[in-house]
Amino acid sequence: MNNDHQVISKSLNTRLNIWNTVAGTGIVGSTSVTLNTPRGIFVDVNLNLYVADAFNNRIQKFPPGQSNGTTIAGSGAIGTISLSVPGGVILDADGYLFIVDGWNHRIVGSGPNGFRCIAACSGSGSTSTQLAFPLTLSFDSYGNIYVADQYNHRIQKFLLSTNSCAVSYNQPKFSAFASWDGNAITFATSGIVGASPYGLFVSTSNTVYVANRANSRVQIWLEGSSIPTRNITNGLSYPYSIFVTTNGDIYVDNGVSYNRVDKWTLNGTSSTAMYVKEECYGIFIDIHENCYCSMYNIHQVMTKSLNSNSNIWIVAAGTDCFGSTSNTLHNPRGIFVDADLNLYVADCGNDRIQQFPSGQVTGITVAGSTAIGTITLNCPSGVVLDADGYLFIVDSLNNRIVGSGPNGFRCVVGCSTVAGSLSSQLSSPSDLKFDSYGNIYVTDQSNSRIQKFILMPNTTYQETSSTEQHSSTVTIITTSEPFITNQTCFSPTLTLIPGKSSLASPLQYRRSQDFSIISILQFNCGGSLSTIIQWTIKNCTTTSCLFQIQLSEKVITTLSELYIPSRTLAYGTYELTLTVTMVDSPILKSTSSAYVRITASGITANLVQLGTSMITRGNQQDLLLDPGTFSVDPDEDSFDATKWKYEYHCRIYGLYNFPNLQGILLSIDDSRNDRLNPSCLSNQSGNGTRLIYGNSTLSPKSSVTILSGSFQSNRTYQFMVYMENRKNSSIQATGYVLVRVEDTRPQLIAIGCVISTMCVPNLEFQLVNPSTQVALFAICVGICTNIKNIRWNVYQGSANSSANITLWLLFNQMISYENIWFFGSNTSNFTATNKLFLDNPQISLWRFEVVYTFSFETSSSALNFVINQSPYNGSCSIDPRNGTTSTLFTVSCPNWFDEDGIKDYSVYVWTKDSSQRVIMAFSPVSDFQVRLLTGENQTLLLNIVIYIRDFLDCITEVNMSSISVISDSAGINDLINNIQSSSNEITNNPIVQLLYSGNQNIVGQIITSLSQYFNQMNTESVDDAVSNGIPATSISISPLGSASFQTTSIPLNESALIEYKKELNSQANVRDYLVGFITNLLITTSNSIKLQSSSLAQLTQATNQLTRTTLTIASNRCYQLSVALHSMATKVSYEDVRTASNQLIQCASNILTSVNGPLQERTSLLDLDLSRANSFPTDYDTDLESEWSNLNLFADGNDFSIETIEKNRNVYYQKELANQIKN
Repeated sequence: MNNDHQVISKSLNTRLNIWNTVAGTGIVGSTSVTLNTPRGIFVDVNLNLYVADAFNNRIQKFPPGQSNGTTIAGSGAIGTISLSVPGGVILDADGYLFIVDGWNHRIVGSGPNGFRCIAACSGSGSTSTQLAFPLTLSFDSYGNIYVADQYNHRIQKFLLSTNSCAVSYNQPKFSAFASWDGNAITFATSGIVGASPYGLFVSTSNTVYVANRANSRVQIWLEGSSIPTRNITNGLSYPYSIFVTTNGDIYVDNGVSYNRVDKWTLNGTSSTAMYVKEECYGIFIDIHENCYCSMYNIHQVMTKSLNSNSNIWIVAAGTDCFGSTSNTLHNPRGIFVDADLNLYVADCGNDRIQQFPSGQVTGITVAGSTAIGTITLNCPSGVVLDADGYLFIVDSLNNRIVGSGPNGFRCVVGCSTVAGSLSSQLSSPSDLKFDSYGNIYVTDQSNSRIQKFILMPNTTYQETSSTEQHSSTVTIITTSEPFITNQTCFSPTLTLIPGKSSLASPLQYRRSQDFSIISILQFNCGGSLSTIIQWTIKNCTTTSCLFQIQLSEKVITTLSELYIPSRTLAYGTYELTLTVTMVDSPILKSTSSAYVRITASGITANLVQLGTSMITRGNQQDLLLDPGTFSVDPDEDSFDATKWKYEYHCRIYGLYNFPNLQGILLSIDDSRNDRLNPSCLSNQSGNGTRLIYGNSTLSPKSSVTILSGSFQSNRTYQFMVYMENRKNSSIQATGYVLVRVEDTRPQLIAIGCVISTMCVPNLEFQLVNPSTQVALFAICVGICTNIKNIRWNVYQGSANSSANITLWLLFNQMISYENIWFFGSNTSNFTATNKLFLDNPQISLWRFEVVYTFSFETSSSALNFVINQSPYNGSCSIDPRNGTTSTLFTVSCPNWFDEDGIKDYSVYVWTKDSSQRVIMAFSPVSDFQVRLLTGENQTLLLNIVIYIRDFLDCITEVNMSSISVISDSAGINDLINNIQSSSNEITNNPIVQLLYSGNQNIVGQIITSLSQYFNQMNTESVDDAVSNGIPATSISISPLGSASFQTTSIPLNESALIEYKKELNSQANVRDYLVGFITNLLITTSNSIKLQSSSLAQLTQATNQLTRTTLTIASNRCYQLSVALHSMATKVSYEDVRTASNQLIQCASNILTSVNGPLQERTSLLDLDLSRANSFPTDYDTDLESEWSNLNLFADGNDFSIETIEKNRNVYYQKELANQIKN
C-alpha cells in the first residue's frame, strides 16, 4: 500500500476478511523494518517477499514470516546498482532480479556478472528505445519484457535477443547494390567536437558517442539530438577511442597520460577497466567481455578479460616490433572482433586488414596489400563488419570509405580520393560506425567534424543487432562466394511478406488457419532467368531451429509462394526458409526466412447437432445434451471427447439467472439450493436420479440425458456446458442451447450454416457479417415422416440486461421481401441476402427460426445471430496520385483494428461502372505496393476501393479518391518487339523479369494491365479494319456482354487487311507468351482465385487473338480454378464465390467463342497456330499412329498440295482442341 507504507496479505482459502502485515510498520522510514512508498512486490517459491521500496531507492527482501528486511539492490546495497524510485521488481528462473528503475527511466537486471542496464539505457524520452517514468514490468513465456511506460501512455515490449551474445553496435544487412548519398550531412562541427576527433561509437539505440581529444572529454548525443545531451570530462586526457556495451557502460581510452582504459557507468561513476602501455587507437569488447586495445607505437593489440580481477593482459596480435609478416603489425589502429572471436586489425603501416583467427597470433590478409583481388589501401584506420561479414574500411590516406560485398570491393563514399572539406570529401578520416538504419558515421579527422552518409532510398538492408523491426517485410541476399570480381550476374533479391518475424517474435497462426508466405523475387542478372526454388521448414526450440520436417504432398515447396493449408503443422514454432538458385550460375543463391508459431484455435462446444441455438422438446421426452459428440475442434479432423472435463448448468430462461452461491455457479447435479435462482429440474431433491451421464469410462460426463418429466411445460430453459481441458485447465470452452418445453412430443430439428465459417459461436449467438448473405439448412433428427409444412421466420432482437435475456420480435417485412431478400421460406434451405442487414443497420441481433409442422405436432428450432463488427479505426492512402501502368503505387492502411484480427487487405479498381470492379492485389500486411490499370479513356481517372477483411470475413470498404493512370506504351512496345524478334535480350526486359518472379500479385497485375492495353488495341484494329471494308463477321466475334459491330458496305482495302493481320498476329504472340506465366501460380485463397480468374478473363477477351496454346493453357487453368472454388464454396463468403464465378464464366465463354471462331470462318487463322501445326514432330519417323502419317486426314479429295495439307492440318488440330475443351 503506497500511502500506508506497508505490504499486507490475506489467504484466499478463507472467507474471513482478515489480513496480516508482512512488511512495513505503517510509518514512513528507511530502516530495515520500515518502507517509504512501496510499489511493486514479488514473492518467490520459497515465500521470500521482494519490495520495490520506491522512495528509499532500494529493493528490500523479507524472508517468510519476518518483518526485518535486507537491502539487496539500490541504496545501502554496496556493489549493486544505484536506483531512483524503483517501481517494479521480478525474479527470473535463476533468482536474478529485474527492476523498473522508475526515475532513471530504465530497466535494470542482475546476472552472473552483477547488475547492468538491459533496456532503455539512454535516459528519458519517447523513442522506441526510451522510457519515461516506467512503473511495472513482466515477462512473457519467451522472455520478452513488457513495461508500463507511464508518462508515454503506452505499453512497451522489449524482445529477448535470440542471440545470447547480443552486441551493442549495429551490423546492418545490405543488398549487393547498397549505396550511400555521396554528399554527407555534417553531424557535428569542430566547434562541438574540437580539433582532430578520432574515435566514435553508435549504439543499437542510435546514441552517438565521440571521443573529443582536443577537449579531453566524451560527448553523447541521443537519437534525434543535434547537440550533445551529456559530457564526460573528469579525469580524461586526450581520449582516442571509445566503446559502449549493451548495459550502457562506456569504455574510454585514457592512455596518453594515465596508461589505462576507463569504465564509466550510466550513473556517472568511473573505474579502471584495464591498464595499458600507451593510448589505445582502437578499443573493442567482444561477446565474452574481453577488452582489446590496439597500440599504435608498440605495434600490438592486447586483450584482458573484464570478468577477471587480475591486471594481467595478453597479446592478441603483434610482436612489439613492427613488421609486415603474418605475425607482425605496423602502427595498428582500428580493430573489430566478430561473434566467432576472429580479430580484425586495420594495419595502417602495412596498408592492409589482418584477420587473426580466435586464439591465433598468425594473421591472414583479407584486404589491401598482398590480398590479391581485393582493393588497394593507404593506411587503413578503421574496420567494421556488416551482418554478412563483409568488410567496411576507413581508407584513411586515400580519404575514402570502402566496402566489400557479394560483388567484391568498391568505394562507398569519398571516392574522388582527394582530400577536401566539401560534403562529398573527407580528409584523413579515422573511424566509422553504422547506425541501425544503415547510415554511416565517419570521424573526418583533418576536417575536425563528424560526417553522416545516408543510406540511399530503395536500398535493401536489415538491422540484425537491434531487437526492433522497422518494416513489415524482410529482404535478404546471400551468396556462396563472398568475394567475386568482374561479375555481371548477382544473386537475386528476396523479400518475404509478411516478414516482420524472428524466432523470439514469430508470426502467429491458429492451426485451423490456412496461411501463405509470399516472396517477391528481384533478378540482378541478364541472360537466363531460370531458377530452382525450394522451401524448407524446420522445427524450432526457443533458441534454435535445427530439425527439418517432412511435409505432406499437398504442400508445394517449389514455387515462390509457400501455402500451408490448415492442420498441416503441429503446434509449435517453425522456421520457413526459401532458397532460390540461378540454374545457369548455381553459385548465385539467395535465402530468406520467416518464423511462425502455430497455436490452438479453441474448440466450439455444441450441446446439440450443428450448434443449434434453440430447440423444442416435449415434457415427456428425454433430453440428450451431447457435447462430447457434437463439439468441434477446428484443429483436428474430429473432436476428442476424452481430453475434456464437463460440467452442466441450467436456468429458467427469462425468469432467473444460473443458480449460484456467492457467485460460484451450481452445476445441474448439485443438491445445494440458490433460493433466488431455483433449479431447472422440477424435483430438485432428486436431481441425481433425473440425470444419466454417458461415456463414464473414457470421457466421464461427455453427455447427459435429462429424463422425461424433469421440466415444466410452456417454459424455456437455457443450458450451458463448461468444458475444461484435462491437461491444461486454462484452456476452457462454453456452449449454450435454449430448450422450449411443450406438452406435445416434437421432433428434434437442427439448423446449420451452408457456409461453415459463418457459424462462429459467440456465447448464445453466432457471428454474422453484414456484408454477406445468410444461407441456412435444417434437418429433422429422428422419425420425420408426415411433414406437412416447413416455414422460416425471422426475428429481430433486443437485449434485456436486467433479466439477462434477449427479447425477440417477429420481423414484419418477410412477406413484402419474399424472393427479394428471402428465398426458400417454405423449404429446408433458407437464404437471407445481405440487404436484410445493410438496410437495417440499427438491428444487431437476429434470430432465424424454422417451424416443422407434422400431422399431430409442430417443432421449431432457431439459430441466433449477432452482427459482427467489421474492422474499424483505420485509414488508407495511396501514393503517388498519378503514374503509369509501370508505376509502383504504395498502398498504406495503418491502424485498422478488429477483435478477430485483420486477415488481409485487397485493392479493387474500375473506370466507369463499379459493378465491373477488378481485383488488382491482396496483401496480409497493411503497407504494400501495386501496379494499376489504365484509367478511363477520356479522363484517365481510375477509381479505387480497398477492402479490409477480418479473420471471420467481415469487410470494411474504403473508397479512395480517383487517381490518374496512363499506359506505359514505350515499355509495352519494347516487350512486343522482344517477343516478336525472339531476342535473347528478352530476359533483360523489366516486364519479363517481373513475370518470372512467380508472385501471383505481380503476375496478375501485369497480365491484367497488358491485356487491357491489348484489348483496347484490338478494338481499335477491328474498327480500323471495318472502316476499310473488311467484314466484321470475318475477323472478330463480340465477347460476351459487349456491343455488336455495326457493318457498312465499304470497298475492301487489301493493304488494310494485311496491316490488320500483322497486328493481329503480333498481339496473339504476346498473349501466347503471357499465358504460360499463370500456370506456375499457386491456387490458394478466394482472393487468389479472384485475381487469377480476373486475369484470365482479361487475357482471353480478344477472342480473335488466342492461339491454341493460349486456349489450352487458359481452359485448363479456368477448370483448375473452378474446381478449387467449388471445394471452398462452403468455406468462403457467397460474395467471393459470386465474384470469382462471374470471371470464370467469362473466361469459359471467351474460350469457347475463340476455339470455334476459325472453324466457323469468323476469325482469321493465326500464323503461330499454322506454324506449329506444320512443324515436324520429333517422333515422325517412329510413331505410325501419328496424324502426320495419314495425309488423307488433311487432303481435299485428290488435292494433296502443300498449301491444302498445311491449311487442313491446322483446321484438324483446331477441331481436336474444340472437342477436347467441350468435353
